[in-house]
Amino acid sequence: MSTLFIIGNGFDIWNRLPTSYRNFNEEYKENLDEHINYFDDFCHIDAEWANFEESLGSFNQDDFHNNAAVQPSLEELGDDPKRLPGYEDEITIKIEELVNDITRAFNSWIRSIDVNAAQKLMHFTFPACFINFNYTNTLQDVYNIPDVSVLHIHGKVGREIFFGHGRKIDSTRRTNESDEPWFDDALSEVAQVLENFHKPVDEILARNRVILEGYVDVENIVVIGHSVNDIDVPYFQCILNAYPDANWQNYNYENIEECIDEVSETHKKLLALGVPEQQLESYSSENLEEIYPALST
Repeated sequence: MSTLFIIGNGFDIWNRLPTSYRNFNEEYKENLDEHINYFDDFCHIDAEWANFEESLGSFNQDDFHNNAAVQPSLEELGDDPKRLPGYEDEITIKIEELVNDITRAFNSWIRSIDVNAAQKLMHFTFPACFINFNYTNTLQDVYNIPDVSVLHIHGKVGREIFFGHGRKIDSTRRTNESDEPWFDDALSEVAQVLENFHKPVDEILARNRVILEGYVDVENIVVIGHSVNDIDVPYFQCILNAYPDANWQNYNYENIEECIDEVSETHKKLLALGVPEQQLESYSSENLEEIYPALST
């Protein structure tokens, strides 16, 4: 019988690595400030970027279209029709700058994380396999897990990574509402920002389904530091359907003094997904050191 470990960002944070998106904010906010202002959530409910990827879905198309480049008036277009393609070119350049700058900053931040600074706090039981939602190589470099045993579902440092939001995109909204049809091409270009930052979960799941459903003799599924957020629900549903008799353990962050209880929150989410109550136990991540104690060296 084997154990399937599902690893989220809380695992790296628990191992004392600066992988919180708040750390990303601290290092790159000043560099990205010009672009971030076009995302509503970053200006209001997610000012510290705690939900950075999902907040990329709050891109304000109207704000960008109206302010990223100087729009020619109808009178100016009448006097000089060439102003329109000039404006469209400038919008295209501004979009490329925004997408490329955010993407480069994100990749640079991921590459800068030194996993060797992590504290090894537990010991994994074997036989085991790992589904890693993190981009780091903490499992391989710190815990000596063979690379062949780890599925980086969203890619990993040094290779292509997939990041972004999971919000539904209404591709017809802009052209249907436009009262300035001469700007429709520019509006369509602006709408592509949401597409560029959309995480292709359905495609990723289809590409990895054989692996996710093919683990042998899975008796236990152990979730460590994963928020079980909506965008990742399809993966969890796939795993639940593939191993309906497995027992689940869920470990997450808990701080009673600060009224933070991710343990209960993720427990409820897993129950809502269909994990049987009698097959699910949830604990603080701090319990990992007792249940899976690190081996002395």
